[in-house]
Amino acid sequence: MKIVSGIMTFLLVAGLEAAALSQSASRFFRSPAATEKAFSRMSEEKGSREAFLSYLADDAIVFRPRPAPGRKIYEDAPADSPLLLTWEPAFAEVSAAGDLGYTTGPYEARDRSNPDQPARYGHYISVWERQGNWQWKVVFDGGIRHAEPGTRPKEVATRPDKAKTWKGAKVDRIQGRTALIDLEREFAAKALDAGIVEAYLAYADNDIRVYRENVLPEVGKELLLKKVSRAAGKWTWNPLDGAASSIADLGYVYGICDMTGRAGEKAPSESSSYLRIWRRSSGGQWRIVLDLVVPIPAEK
Repeated sequence: MKIVSGIMTFLLVAGLEAAALSQSASRFFRSPAATEKAFSRMSEEKGSREAFLSYLADDAIVFRPRPAPGRKIYEDAPADSPLLLTWEPAFAEVSAAGDLGYTTGPYEARDRSNPDQPARYGHYISVWERQGNWQWKVVFDGGIRHAEPGTRPKEVATRPDKAKTWKGAKVDRIQGRTALIDLEREFAAKALDAGIVEAYLAYADNDIRVYRENVLPEVGKELLLKKVSRAAGKWTWNPLDGAASSIADLGYVYGICDMTGRAGEKAPSESSSYLRIWRRSSGGQWRIVLDLVVPIPAEK
């Protein structure tokens, strides 16, 4: 009987350990969209500071509104903040290599200490990267504010399975990053020489997602071209950093852009932080699939 009892105890402990490992592994292997939902739940239950410190990568960048080290921002944030920040993914895309992806959707910010105060709304963009332990972590976080709550998604949309994308072999990640930043510089040179409309005309995907402050996100190259055609002046884009997937089919670059309004004007009349997400088509061409620009207030 003692032998049977010992076996039963061993099986029970082994089963509990297996369940614990299964729960741990589920966080490692779930999709970025599912991880994003867990991220938001933690923010609601434990506060945004603890949630961001749990999900941000060590080298994560956030827009405040300039690019800044994300973990430092939240380590310095008050632990007892009354901010109630929740969000939900509406669209997600992942590299065919399964190591880089992004999610985007509506967010809502409320004051726990003042429930009657109106909520603040916007849309976020999270770029996710698998770490060495295969856990997804946020390497970029940014977004826009607008007055409307937006449509709450019934399910997370993504690119159709039949959509043709690049099916390349693995490349060196440093070389992939360098190539993508070089591509950004090509875009910047075209914008400076031929104008911002021509630059987007040449590099934007037909279904590009456009994020600008104080308006809901828009989808489509035609809408983007109409928007930027109304922006007078010359734009100078300065990429700071970025990354590409291990098979160079998806990547992102962030930086600072300056707009000079009048001919001969040296100082920028408008500065912004920007993020661009690039996707490589089956033919090998890189196209911009998401474009975020966040104005930087002028220093007084």
